[in-house]
Amino acid sequence: MKVIVVGCGGVGSALALQLFTKGHQVTVIDRNETAFNNLSLAFKGHTITGDILTHNVWQRAEVENADALAAVTGADSVNALAAHIARTEFNVPKVAARNINPRQLPLLEAFDNPVVAAASWEAQRMGDLLTGEIIG
Repeated sequence: MKVIVVGCGGVGSALALQLFTKGHQVTVIDRNETAFNNLSLAFKGHTITGDILTHNVWQRAEVENADALAAVTGADSVNALAAHIARTEFNVPKVAARNINPRQLPLLEAFDNPVVAAASWEAQRMGDLLTGEIIG
Protein backbone atom coordinates (compact mmCIF):
# COMPACT_ATOMS: atom_id res chain seq x y z
CA MET A 1 0.00 0.00 0.00
CA LYS A 2 1.27 3.51 -0.83
CA VAL A 3 0.74 5.80 2.17
CA ILE A 4 1.41 9.51 2.58
CA VAL A 5 2.03 10.83 6.09
CA VAL A 6 1.71 14.61 6.39
CA GLY A 7 3.67 15.83 9.40
CA CYS A 8 6.86 14.37 10.85
CA GLY A 9 6.63 15.12 14.55
CA GLY A 10 6.30 12.42 17.16
CA VAL A 11 3.10 10.92 15.77
CA GLY A 12 4.04 11.20 12.10
CA SER A 13 7.50 9.71 12.52
CA ALA A 14 6.18 6.81 14.63
CA LEU A 15 3.38 6.15 12.14
CA ALA A 16 5.76 6.29 9.18
CA LEU A 17 8.09 3.74 10.79
CA GLN A 18 5.21 1.47 11.79
CA LEU A 19 3.81 1.44 8.25
CA PHE A 20 7.24 1.06 6.64
CA THR A 21 8.08 -1.86 8.94
CA LYS A 22 4.86 -3.57 7.86
CA GLY A 23 6.02 -3.37 4.23
CA HIS A 24 4.12 -0.33 2.99
CA GLN A 25 5.58 2.30 0.67
CA VAL A 26 5.62 5.46 2.79
CA THR A 27 6.16 9.10 1.85
CA VAL A 28 6.48 11.63 4.67
CA ILE A 29 5.86 15.34 4.05
CA ASP A 30 6.83 18.16 6.38
CA ARG A 31 7.41 21.90 5.95
CA ASN A 32 10.49 21.75 8.14
CA GLU A 33 13.40 19.66 6.85
CA THR A 34 14.79 19.18 10.35
CA ALA A 35 11.55 17.38 11.32
CA PHE A 36 12.87 14.36 9.42
CA ASN A 37 15.43 13.97 12.21
CA ASN A 38 12.50 12.46 14.15
CA LEU A 39 12.49 9.47 11.79
CA SER A 40 14.16 6.28 12.90
CA LEU A 41 17.33 5.31 11.04
CA ALA A 42 15.41 2.15 10.11
CA PHE A 43 12.95 4.19 8.03
CA LYS A 44 13.88 3.94 4.36
CA GLY A 45 10.82 5.61 2.86
CA HIS A 46 10.62 8.84 0.91
CA THR A 47 10.66 12.34 2.44
CA ILE A 48 9.46 15.61 0.92
CA THR A 49 10.12 19.04 2.36
CA GLY A 50 7.33 21.48 1.55
CA ASP A 51 3.90 22.87 2.33
CA ILE A 52 1.15 20.29 1.76
CA LEU A 53 -1.19 23.08 0.71
CA THR A 54 0.82 23.70 -2.46
CA HIS A 55 0.14 21.83 -5.69
CA ASN A 56 3.84 21.13 -6.24
CA VAL A 57 4.09 19.10 -3.04
CA TRP A 58 1.03 16.99 -3.96
CA GLN A 59 2.65 16.26 -7.33
CA ARG A 60 6.01 15.34 -5.81
CA ALA A 61 4.23 12.97 -3.42
CA GLU A 62 2.51 11.30 -6.38
CA VAL A 63 -0.78 11.57 -4.53
CA GLU A 64 -2.69 10.25 -7.54
CA ASN A 65 -1.15 6.83 -6.79
CA ALA A 66 -1.73 6.93 -3.02
CA ASP A 67 -3.91 4.39 -1.27
CA ALA A 68 -4.05 6.31 2.01
CA LEU A 69 -3.12 9.61 3.64
CA ALA A 70 -2.72 10.49 7.32
CA ALA A 71 -2.67 14.19 8.17
CA VAL A 72 -0.89 14.41 11.53
CA THR A 73 0.64 17.89 11.64
CA GLY A 74 0.46 20.08 14.72
CA ALA A 75 -2.29 22.21 13.13
CA ASP A 76 -5.86 20.92 13.14
CA SER A 77 -6.89 23.19 10.27
CA VAL A 78 -4.06 21.91 8.06
CA ASN A 79 -4.96 18.32 8.94
CA ALA A 80 -8.63 18.88 8.08
CA LEU A 81 -7.82 20.56 4.79
CA ALA A 82 -5.12 18.09 3.72
CA ALA A 83 -7.39 15.10 4.35
CA HIS A 84 -10.27 16.80 2.54
CA ILE A 85 -8.14 17.68 -0.50
CA ALA A 86 -6.68 14.18 -0.66
CA ARG A 87 -10.14 12.60 -0.62
CA THR A 88 -12.07 15.03 -2.84
CA GLU A 89 -9.47 16.34 -5.30
CA PHE A 90 -7.18 13.33 -5.64
CA ASN A 91 -9.59 10.49 -4.76
CA VAL A 92 -7.33 8.95 -2.13
CA PRO A 93 -9.46 6.05 -0.86
CA LYS A 94 -8.47 6.16 2.83
CA VAL A 95 -7.76 9.34 4.77
CA ALA A 96 -7.57 10.24 8.43
CA ALA A 97 -6.91 13.52 10.22
CA ARG A 98 -5.40 14.15 13.63
CA ASN A 99 -7.16 16.43 16.12
CA ILE A 100 -5.20 18.11 18.89
CA ASN A 101 -7.43 20.89 20.19
CA PRO A 102 -10.84 19.59 21.32
CA ARG A 103 -12.40 22.94 20.36
CA GLN A 104 -11.32 22.33 16.76
CA LEU A 105 -12.95 18.89 16.57
CA PRO A 106 -16.16 20.21 14.95
CA LEU A 107 -14.05 21.73 12.17
CA LEU A 108 -12.43 18.39 11.39
CA GLU A 109 -15.73 16.52 11.63
CA ALA A 110 -17.34 18.99 9.21
CA PHE A 111 -15.08 17.65 6.45
CA ASP A 112 -16.60 14.18 7.01
CA ASN A 113 -13.24 12.40 7.26
CA PRO A 114 -12.19 9.96 9.98
CA VAL A 115 -10.62 11.88 12.86
CA VAL A 116 -8.31 10.70 15.63
CA ALA A 117 -8.91 12.99 18.59
CA ALA A 118 -6.00 12.55 20.96
CA ALA A 119 -7.58 14.26 23.98
CA SER A 120 -10.78 12.18 23.78
CA TRP A 121 -8.88 8.94 23.20
CA GLU A 122 -6.39 9.63 25.99
CA ALA A 123 -9.14 10.59 28.45
CA GLN A 124 -11.07 7.40 27.61
CA ARG A 125 -7.97 5.23 27.99
CA MET A 126 -6.91 6.92 31.24
CA GLY A 127 -10.41 6.50 32.69
CA ASP A 128 -10.44 2.83 31.71
CA LEU A 129 -7.05 2.27 33.35
CA LEU A 130 -8.07 4.06 36.55
CA THR A 131 -11.37 2.25 36.91
CA GLY A 132 -9.85 -1.12 36.09
CA GLU A 133 -12.06 -1.68 33.07
CA ILE A 134 -9.00 -2.30 30.90
CA ILE A 135 -5.90 -3.98 32.21
CA GLY A 136 -2.54 -3.16 30.66
